[in-house]
Amino acid sequence: MVRIHVTEEGSAGLNWFVERREESEVVHQRSGLRPGAPVRDRGWSQSTPDGSGWRWAELAERAPLPTAFPEEVHRRARPLLEAEPAPTHAAPETEALVRRLVEVARAAGAAHLDLLLREVDRRTLCVNEAHAVENHQRHALLEVKTFLDTGADLWRCAAWPDLAHARADLPRLAAQVEDMVRQLRDSTPPLPCPTGALPVVFPPGAASGSFFHEVCGHPLEGDVVARGGSYLASRLGQRVAAEHVSVSDDPTDGDGALGFTWDDEGHAARAVPLLRAGVVGTPLFDARSASALGHAPNGHGRRVSFRHAPLPRMAHTRVEPHAGDLDSLLADIGHGLLVQHLNPRHMNMLTGDFSFYMTEAREIRDGRPGRRVSPGILRGNGLEALAAIDAVGADSRNLFATRGCRKLDHGPLPVSFGQPTVRFRQLTVHPWR
Repeated sequence: MVRIHVTEEGSAGLNWFVERREESEVVHQRSGLRPGAPVRDRGWSQSTPDGSGWRWAELAERAPLPTAFPEEVHRRARPLLEAEPAPTHAAPETEALVRRLVEVARAAGAAHLDLLLREVDRRTLCVNEAHAVENHQRHALLEVKTFLDTGADLWRCAAWPDLAHARADLPRLAAQVEDMVRQLRDSTPPLPCPTGALPVVFPPGAASGSFFHEVCGHPLEGDVVARGGSYLASRLGQRVAAEHVSVSDDPTDGDGALGFTWDDEGHAARAVPLLRAGVVGTPLFDARSASALGHAPNGHGRRVSFRHAPLPRMAHTRVEPHAGDLDSLLADIGHGLLVQHLNPRHMNMLTGDFSFYMTEAREIRDGRPGRRVSPGILRGNGLEALAAIDAVGADSRNLFATRGCRKLDHGPLPVSFGQPTVRFRQLTVHPWR
């Protein structure tokens, strides 16, 4: 949930960022239910207009606002920093939700269920020479992982505008956990992961969406392009995939939970086409990388917190829908893989060579999904893989990366993916171990 207030006024020479963040979480592990200690964080940073120099300071609980603030920043920061804190302890209803999901998993035959339920409330203020922008973002994230006695496991996640929406979604979540356990029982033991070049399909809204985040997104972040470290930078404006392949990064498309309208430099967030009908499009810019490459910022300057300078980073990386659905794109595959969950293993942004861990995949036989296969590796080259996409469906769904995206030493930021069914003529796979 995002609430925005923008004022088109500012003070010359200012470039201030003020942040207040509150976080609560409940964790269930083998040792039992553990409500996490609430986290409250307040602070500010100031940078030079070109981003080449900056300073930051943490504000202790109930500490007065710093005298370093100019009057305008002081006036706008006071209500943000001194407002009564939001409740950051786990409500009894939230703990009840967690206990209910654990009960459902055990009743369905799971040996154990790992669960993380987190709510984040973040308020920020950007004041620079152009304008002042206030943001209020709030979201709740859930991550669940079911286990059988055999050691087999299955992972899923979800996001909502807040914990109240998560609690209201309990009936659907309980049915999903029960279905996860059933899927594990029905597919254990898995088939051995095949070896060789096979047709590969990513289903809609699956964690295989991280493929486009890694292979298209990171190589087109403005700082990577500016330092000459991207295999796609030399191909801006050139065709690398078929016309039905379009990929964008759109911070405003967070499905009501993770989206934002202004970045952490006060620039309007907007959709940026990474691939437009198969042609390499536009890098993602913060102010500094935009200046280095002679462009205007496009709303992708993001910070982990006030302790970090902004960097050009992804938000919601989306494969644009085209035509068809999962069933129709599977129909003419005699033998292949339906890859549901990828974890990044290696990405060489200079050459485009990549590899991913396949932690969840199913065999495709005669146009239909079959049994799960054991963990494997998916590898290839970005240019070759993008050229191998022969179909993109119209059945797009969103997925949220609950552990976020890391970059350099800046830590994780919330990101999400939007993906319809995507089919590759062939990619190379082999067993993990």
